[in-house]
Amino acid sequence: MIATILRSSTRFNAVDYNEKKVTQGTAELLEIKNFDLLQKTGNISSKSLQDYLIKYSAKNDNIQKPQFHLAISCKKDEYDYDELIKFAHKYLKEMGYGEEGQPLLIYGHYDTNNHHIHIVTSRIDPQGKKIEHDNERLRSQAVINKIMGLSPQNEVKKTIQESFAYSFDTLGQFQAILESCGYESFNDADMISIKKGGVVLDTIHLDEISKHFKVSNKEKSEKRRKQLKAIFLKYKKITSNKEELNRILKKKFGVDLIFIGKKDSPYGYLVVDHKEKAVYKGGDILSLKELLTYPQKKQVIDNNNKETILKTLNSLLEVNNKSTMREVNKILWHKFGVNIYSDGIIRDKRKRAIAQVEQRILDTLNYNAKVHWIKGFNPSTMQERAILCQFGHIDNEEDIEIAPEINREKTNALINNIKEVIDTSEKDEIYKNLKAAKIIIIRKEQELYALDMGTSTIVNLHETDINLSKLKVYNNRHNNQKENQVNIPGQWGKILSSTSSAHHSNREWEVGENSNWDYVDDDRKFRR
Repeated sequence: MIATILRSSTRFNAVDYNEKKVTQGTAELLEIKNFDLLQKTGNISSKSLQDYLIKYSAKNDNIQKPQFHLAISCKKDEYDYDELIKFAHKYLKEMGYGEEGQPLLIYGHYDTNNHHIHIVTSRIDPQGKKIEHDNERLRSQAVINKIMGLSPQNEVKKTIQESFAYSFDTLGQFQAILESCGYESFNDADMISIKKGGVVLDTIHLDEISKHFKVSNKEKSEKRRKQLKAIFLKYKKITSNKEELNRILKKKFGVDLIFIGKKDSPYGYLVVDHKEKAVYKGGDILSLKELLTYPQKKQVIDNNNKETILKTLNSLLEVNNKSTMREVNKILWHKFGVNIYSDGIIRDKRKRAIAQVEQRILDTLNYNAKVHWIKGFNPSTMQERAILCQFGHIDNEEDIEIAPEINREKTNALINNIKEVIDTSEKDEIYKNLKAAKIIIIRKEQELYALDMGTSTIVNLHETDINLSKLKVYNNRHNNQKENQVNIPGQWGKILSSTSSAHHSNREWEVGENSNWDYVDDDRKFRR
């Protein structure tokens, strides 16, 4: 759970921000409290809410920016919105905003994959006193830990004990282990203090640390250093900077590079090997100069070194065979100043051709991009997955995971959008207006599904309360394929139309002609 305290303002601009989201259909006012007559009369608008908060805050004219604006979010749908509201009330009470009479607005936002709410209130309490705000960001984290039953002190003690199990023989190496685990540490006389988020969580006596000094087995250590050197040299070739290299090493091998000195000009580094529970001096593996020496983009292009670029491309797919074109291009651009284009040609920033990508690699990158896109729909049933895979030309359904839960906010928004189109459209305009809203209808046997291309949402229409009588279609196929087609916007249309299969070409919005799948339903299939 994350709580982010946002910018204050004099005129409660956060109300206008949230109300605009409501108007756009990506947010909802979930709770309103202590707005007196506004609630009784129903006169709730952005202006009336702002005016009320300004008048309420005028009890204390010493506060120039009385707005308190907070966002609370969780990972994906780990908590539903009712749970987020309950959490918010506990949080506000601990932070001093929970007194009876405190005006409160809570908005649910549905514009990201992570459930989150926005809270707007005043920094003035009902008695006209300013609510305590000193060190509020530090207190905010402490309140979150308290509500969630987390103990940073216990966590750091656990990390310390785990760190003692590593092979290290200097204080600096021990501190490198702590840093790789997300902690800062600094010397204080004969102690070191350990902190996170600006808060000191524990202290350790230097004598206690020195008791755990130990040297790795020489033969084993030498063998591991050689392995690490080979790994560093290999992956340095497919990265463009030390940060990128560090990310790959940590993710793939459990190895952290801890640099010493300034961020842009370190004078040394240590290697924390979490896999083998050991710390090494970086220079004993690979000199800092060699580690940080990356070829200049201009040099590579001037030499027309296409072999190096193609080898790098192959290495990237060896490291991660699920890489997409976008992910690969990001690295190629940083390292060489080149990109792969949709025709498979690698070009520089002047669009000069550098090399041709093998068709198998191009197909792999495009396929991975389609998988990434279809995953975004989060199918919750095998039938939904089958429909999406057929729609997106995904050969192996197992590449798409079944989502454990339905995202109710997104599906409800899609259902409401469809209802609105049906209710406000003439019969022969329904499919045209659905298309304009980036919504398509797909039929599989007797089931009807809706896909929202804007929010990547799929819903079985037979499981909704939508009046489907207006969406009834003939069973016969229509021969005018070109008229039946809709262009997918952006990169996905290019990807879906870039396949070499004739069956797929120019058929982006079909779901299979040689089976019992219908075309995407449109107005020509209405019973008139």
